[in-house]
Amino acid sequence: MAWTNGPREVYHGTDLTSGAAILPVGGPHAISLAPAGAFSDFGPGFYTTTNLQQARQWANQRVRRLGGAAVACVATFQLDRTALGSLQHLAFVTDDSDFYDLVAFGRRGGVNHARAGGPYDVVYGPVALWPQTLAIKDCDQISFHTLAAVAMLQGMGLKRPPAGAHF
Repeated sequence: MAWTNGPREVYHGTDLTSGAAILPVGGPHAISLAPAGAFSDFGPGFYTTTNLQQARQWANQRVRRLGGAAVACVATFQLDRTALGSLQHLAFVTDDSDFYDLVAFGRRGGVNHARAGGPYDVVYGPVALWPQTLAIKDCDQISFHTLAAVAMLQGMGLKRPPAGAHF
């Protein structure tokens, strides 16, 4: 198969109530950056992954925190890589000292990636096992920090586990 630089599917693990608010039936996505991801690896933003199993784990973790009758789900998006490349972005291929410096900054509540002109639109890299300086094997995260970045996401739908089951 030849490389085409086509769109990439990305996933956001959440609960069904939040997922339905993010991806309303018959409408465009409604991602809000207001309350999203404070004290996260790359600071406030909307977080996705290219790893469906990882998103399922995030969804299960959220449901355990919420308790009650919450149901896990995964919001699925399509991402145009060419369009994404036009934005201000920061990518970490490995979990080096620069990566952990940014993670420590984000986890302590830092905003705008310490940039005078505002945050990077998108940050991509491994997932830290905070507060340790370890990355979780085969896990990644793509965080969207501006409305221009969120606009790159095209909602595709919600995935749910079978009734009465977890992912």
